[in-house]
Amino acid sequence: MGGSDPISNVVRFVLLLFVQVILFRQVSLGLGGAASLAIIVSPLFIALLPLRTPLPLVVVFSFLLGFGTDLFYESLGVHMAAATFTGYARQFVLRLLEPRDGFKVKASPEGRDLGFSWWMKYVGMMLGVYLIWYFSMEAFSPVFWRSIALKTVVSLPVSWVVCMVFVTLLRPRI
Repeated sequence: MGGSDPISNVVRFVLLLFVQVILFRQVSLGLGGAASLAIIVSPLFIALLPLRTPLPLVVVFSFLLGFGTDLFYESLGVHMAAATFTGYARQFVLRLLEPRDGFKVKASPEGRDLGFSWWMKYVGMMLGVYLIWYFSMEAFSPVFWRSIALKTVVSLPVSWVVCMVFVTLLRPRI
């Protein structure tokens, strides 16, 4: 699952899109008839892009990931908006979590170079950004802030654990 070469990134893109659409599209649990839990793993692709990937490329790749997800979810741009926003926000998350001496030139975001606790925080923040934007776009009104917050609070830990398991299984050296 690792690597910064284009082939690894294409395989990762296809694999995460496939897992999101085939496996986790069917998962939707909730209370009182309203779905509250959505397992989202596709932002892991954005998080796993090499740290030195230029912002325009990150945003384009994120857009394509969201577009591909929307094609299968039939969600009319909700995933595309969330993925594109997450791709743009990645620079701010990285800046917030940047070590004092900066990132190494060849540093990988996967945790080997920066530590497992850094990796867990990074993935959690990236998923949080994605889920807040996703549920905000889904509701499309700040009036539903309680629903947006509930869905984010319920979905974030489950999605985070699934992402950690997914990466650990495919990349046990982290």
